[in-house]
Amino acid sequence: MRSARRWRARIAAPAIAIALALILALAKFVNAPYAQSMDGNGNHSRPRLEPSSWPDSALTIASLGHAAVLMNFFGTRLISDPSLYDRVGLSIGPIVTIGPKRHVDPPLAPAQIGPLDLILITHAHMDHLDLPSLKSLPRSAVVIACEKCAPLIAPLGFADIRELKWGEQTTVNGLTISAMGARHWGKRWPWGQTFGYNTYVLDKNGHRVMLGCDSAVTNLFADIASNPPEVAIFSIGAYNPWIWNHANPEQVWSMFQQTHARYLVPIHWGTFRLSNEPMEEPLRRLIAASGAEQNRIVLREIGGAWTLPESAEAHDRAAAANAR
Repeated sequence: MRSARRWRARIAAPAIAIALALILALAKFVNAPYAQSMDGNGNHSRPRLEPSSWPDSALTIASLGHAAVLMNFFGTRLISDPSLYDRVGLSIGPIVTIGPKRHVDPPLAPAQIGPLDLILITHAHMDHLDLPSLKSLPRSAVVIACEKCAPLIAPLGFADIRELKWGEQTTVNGLTISAMGARHWGKRWPWGQTFGYNTYVLDKNGHRVMLGCDSAVTNLFADIASNPPEVAIFSIGAYNPWIWNHANPEQVWSMFQQTHARYLVPIHWGTFRLSNEPMEEPLRRLIAASGAEQNRIVLREIGGAWTLPESAEAHDRAAAANAR
C-alpha cells in the first residue's frame, strides 16, 4: 500500500509542476501593454460591420480577430475558428477562462453575427477551438472539424458535426469544403490525445478560397496552384519562438506566392499575445516582404470587411473562357 502511494506521488508531482508552468506561461501575457496600428498605417477608424447587409451575390470576408473570419460566400454564411470573448484558454465553468486576454475588442458580439450555415475548425488548440465561443453560435450550423475533434464539440448540442481527414470533402449549402494539410501539430495540451489539423479549400460558383491552418514553412500549399484560389488566408503571427510551428511573415509571403492566389488575407496577428514578437510586427513585415505587390494583401485591419472586386471576377471568367 505504501509503495503504491509513493508511486502515485512520483507521477502526480511532475504533472502538477507541468500544469503550474503552463498556467504561469499563460498568465505572463494577460496584462501585456498594447498600442497597435490596426491596419499597419496608423488608421484605427473603421465602419461597423453589418453582416446582414452583405449580398448573396458576392464573396465578402471580415476579420474578427485572431483566426476568426466571417464570410458570406455567395450565399453560404460561415465563420472559422471563432474566438469571440475576452480570453482564450482553459474554461472553468461558464464564466472563468484562464488564458491570454484580447488586446482588441471583438468587432461583433455573438448575437450580431447572424445566421450561419457553417462553422469551420482548423485544429484543436484552445485559441482555435474555443468552446465558449462555439457554444454562443447557432446550433443549426454544420460544424466541419479536423479528425478526432467531434467529441469535444458534440456536448455543445450541434446536430451536424463532420470530421474531415486530408483529401476528404463535403458540401454545405452549395459550398464544397475540401481538407488538405499543413505543417503544424494537433495536441490540445502538451500531453494527452493528438487531434488532426486541416487547411480548407472552399469552392462555390467557380470561386475558390484557401483557409490555411497554422503552419510552419512548407511546400504543401503549392499543391493547389494548378487550380488556384482567388483568395488565400494565412496565419502570419506567433513565430517567435514557435518558428517550427508558425511561419514568419516572409515565409508566409513565399507560401502565398506558391498557391498562385490573387489576394492574401492575413490572420492570427494583433489579437492575443501568444509569442514574443511585437504585436504589430507580423503585418508590418508581411507588407515589407510583398514589396511592389503589397496591394495583393487585403483586409489589413481587425474588424474590417472586404469584398472580392468585380474586376477580379471578370478576369476569372475571361481566363476560363480562354482556357476552353
